Amino acid sequence: LGPWLPGCPCSLSAGVWAQPRLVEAGGGLRPSGGSVQLSCRGSGFQFKGLDVCWYRQAFGGGLEWVSACWSFGAINCGASVEGRATAFRDSSLSELSLSLCALHP
Repeated sequence: LGPWLPGCPCSLSAGVWAQPRLVEAGGGLRPSGGSVQLSCRGSGFQFKGLDVCWYRQAFGGGLEWVSACWSFGAINCGASVEGRATAFRDSSLSELSLSLCALHP
């Protein structure tokens, strides 16, 4: 699973540029029936105004949209994870989290 962020430099203040960065924790392969807790923290950009999506990828498969955490505060989850996914956004900390249980390919 991983978040999506458009790659572009963001202005921090007059004449100062920083590379946008996301640091993810908790990913990796999990067995069927297991669960996963992911977190993602951003820096170097204005996190508050961005919409961020989570995707998952089964081994050998394509990307599947899991959840969207919209800049205005709403959170949506895809039909395939409905009832099994919980997403949270704290824009003041530039942080997202996603919990997904009853995993299956």
